[in-house]
Amino acid sequence: MKNNYKFVVTISLLLSLSFTLSAITLKPVKLADNNGGYIDGRVWKSDFLLGQTNIIIYADPDEFSDMKKFVENLKKEKSKNNNFGLTFIINTEATMIPTFMIKSRIKKKAKESPSISYVLDNDKILVDKWMLQDDAVNVLLLDSLNEINYQKTGKMTITQLKEIINKIKDLK
Repeated sequence: MKNNYKFVVTISLLLSLSFTLSAITLKPVKLADNNGGYIDGRVWKSDFLLGQTNIIIYADPDEFSDMKKFVENLKKEKSKNNNFGLTFIINTEATMIPTFMIKSRIKKKAKESPSISYVLDNDKILVDKWMLQDDAVNVLLLDSLNEINYQKTGKMTITQLKEIINKIKDLK
């Protein structure tokens, strides 16, 4: 009898957790001044993402090379079908690369891709507030209410890219 009770309680907790995870809304965050912000120095707020489907790539610059192919494909999809926002947030505290060098590289990329937002997180604020993994690449797919519809840490495959693109289409 005790084992049946434990089993039922465990299943109930797992089910409630899975339903809860599907509706996690990100906490509002503001990056400004020394904490970070847009690459051009303006304040960035997560509330700016509301109203549109968004893909957030939160990255340690040292780990970004694993994501190059994924990002190239994502940029191609965005240029073909501008039905989602794309924001790169660089965790400058996760690397030994000086922030001024990161800014210089990112400013060039921002000029090449003006429809993509580039943001700096100089104090690992999103690691704490959004419980993202530090020293890694985190990919989040958010709906128009900033609810997480997909989350992955680490290297992404083409299959996962296709899954994200299909989810974007479903969110429209």
